[in-house]
Parts: sequence; C-alpha cells; structure tokens
Amino acid sequence: MNYDALFDYVKNALTAYDWHGGVAKNQIRYSRYDHTVRVYNWAMMLTEDYADVIDMEALKIATIFHDIGYSSDNEDKKEHAGEGAILCRKYLESIAYPSDKTDFICDLIAKHSDKSILFNEDTPMELVLLMEADLFDDTGAHGIIMDAWIQAIKEDVSFESILEHIKKYTWYFMQENPMRTEKAKRIWEEKKELTDKFVESLSIDLYGSYEAPASAENK
Repeated sequence: MNYDALFDYVKNALTAYDWHGGVAKNQIRYSRYDHTVRVYNWAMMLTEDYADVIDMEALKIATIFHDIGYSSDNEDKKEHAGEGAILCRKYLESIAYPSDKTDFICDLIAKHSDKSILFNEDTPMELVLLMEADLFDDTGAHGIIMDAWIQAIKEDVSFESILEHIKKYTWYFMQENPMRTEKAKRIWEEKKELTDKFVESLSIDLYGSYEAPASAENK
C-alpha cells in the first residue's frame, strides 16, 4: 500500500476545510490534515506493543482517513465519522481493495468518535489504538499552545484570560485519564503532569501564589 498516496488524497480532500479553519476550533487556522498526521504519529507510537497482533495496514489506512469526513458537504460535522467511512469506502473500491478489509477499515472510521466504546470487550484493538491516538492530539503542551492561540484572537485578551482558558479546557480535560492501554495511560499522565505544572507556574507568575482548582483537590 502506498501510504504517501493516501496522505496526498486526504490532504487534497481537506484543503477547503482547512482553508477556513473550521468552527470547532473557534476560527483559528486549525488544520484538520495536520491533525491527521499527528494522530497517525501517535498511533504508530502506540502500536509498538501490538504490531504482531493487529492488522497494521487496516489501522494505518483508517487513521489516515479518519477525519476525511470533514471535507463532506454535510454541514453537521458531528457526523464526520460516518461521512468519512463513506468517502474511504469510495476510495478503496476505486483501487479494488479487498471488500472484507474495506468493511473493517470503514467500521473503524465510522466508530472512532464514539469514545464510550473504548473499554468494551468487543472493541477491536485497532479501534482502541485509533481512539487513543485521536484523544492525544490537542493535549499537554500542544493543548496549552492551542488554548493560548484561541484566546489571543479576542479583543480583550490578557495573560489572566489565557490562563483561565487553559484551565477551562486543556487542564480540565486532562484531569481524568481516558486511556485503556498501559503505554497510553503512562503518556497521558506525563502530559497531565506537564499541564498541571504549567498552570501552577503561570499562576504564581501572575498572582504570586497558586491554589489548585476544586476539581483537582477532589481527585
């Protein structure tokens, strides 16, 4: 399988969506294609312990195509997973890819947004790894930068408002570890530790002291 060709196909499909930034990221120039590349890199890192027991090709194809649904004409981007499965199937059929593998890959794409099934016993490991990789993006250091960027486009931005935005989104999101595999759990905790330390350090810089938010004290 020529994975470079798949990346090029998805990149071309997402060009229009990436150009206007997408409403989900508050109108910043958030590239859905760049997100795809980052998720792919995370997935490859997580597969190191599972390379012998999963369908690696299926995971790679599903990861590359997992967000192509954002390029569809459907304005409800909450349905991007289902739309992506349709678009992926169309592409795989055009290259005469085996139908049984196509069904499996498209099922991974269609279900990747439903993180509630992450711990289900019948959830295939390929889907577990795809969902974990997807959850890693926009967290930790990357999430902090994105939060600052989102807040910085506002007219009344301040250091204090940026800190509060980070606490409301990246910091809050990282307090619960949603991962299933041991490696993913460890990485999440490392990213959480960095986020906690950053919020504490910036709070001290701005206010001279730090008091952990209530949700952290209750953990």
